[in-house]
Amino acid sequence: MTRRTSPDPDRGGHTAFGYRNARDVMVVLRCSGPDQFFLERVVFPFELLTFLAPPDAEVRIHGPAAGGMRLLEEVSLEELRLEPVPVPRHPLEQLSMRHLLNDLQQRYASDPSDANRIRLVQQEELLRRWLPGQA
Repeated sequence: MTRRTSPDPDRGGHTAFGYRNARDVMVVLRCSGPDQFFLERVVFPFELLTFLAPPDAEVRIHGPAAGGMRLLEEVSLEELRLEPVPVPRHPLEQLSMRHLLNDLQQRYASDPSDANRIRLVQQEELLRRWLPGQA
């Protein structure tokens, strides 16, 4: 079991989790939670499974046994929680995005058509997310 990272840890009330099967046999991950949430997946040896689940769900790992499957372990979801990865920004990439934004602003100033305005607004929103201090 290894903790991993993820770029987007929270979607629609569910949190991102990851489980790595460190065993040399296939296991079954069963996750159940409130509001009839249920997830069951086969995880092959050394495979990493990422999944979304409510933060208060329970995870149980079942493995092969004589005549079927048996409970191998119960895992705390806190151990499996994925954390956001800070995206390193290269200075040249930031400079290029600033130049692109300036170019779009100048283009709109020289031709203030609706199409150029819409394109400028869309690109500005996208670029400002990636430029520090511009959000």
